[in-house]
Amino acid sequence: MRYSNRFDAKKDMAIRYDRRSEQMPPPAREVKHHPSSVNNLLVQQLLERSKCKTILKFLSTDLSSVTPALAKRIIDELDDDLDESMSPADVNDKQITRIVQLLRGSDQFKSPDGSCLSPLGEYNLNLGIRKVIEPEVVATARDRPGAYEGHPFIVEAAVSLGGKGAKEGITVVRFANRI
Repeated sequence: MRYSNRFDAKKDMAIRYDRRSEQMPPPAREVKHHPSSVNNLLVQQLLERSKCKTILKFLSTDLSSVTPALAKRIIDELDDDLDESMSPADVNDKQITRIVQLLRGSDQFKSPDGSCLSPLGEYNLNLGIRKVIEPEVVATARDRPGAYEGHPFIVEAAVSLGGKGAKEGITVVRFANRI
């Protein structure tokens, strides 16, 4: 990376970051919205963009973790508000609000797909800590993907002892927070 100062050439500099690892994290994939993470505006936009002919098909194809059987149960819970053969374009604001309330209030859905995440991995985390801090000891850990309100996340952490510029006590360094 090069930095050029237009006014003072003495302040020009070049920085080179050498790759520490050839092991790249898997690229993140686009995933469908999880039913417990939607809101009225999002459902309205999804309904407008949907190519599905029926509300039943919309629920089971445009949202993740919704099977056709579960979509039918959701529609049945809406009483006479919706018919499963109704077109997504015909759903009004009141019905959208009721759909969102049911989707967000239900605990019948599987956890969201974690493939939209691109975790660094314990190996690369360990290499990064060793390069920056140069500690005597490093330990890394990675948890399984979790979800909060339908949004997937993953926790990766490292602990090190000693190292370059180490002070007495505990120092917390946050390297990344990606969503």
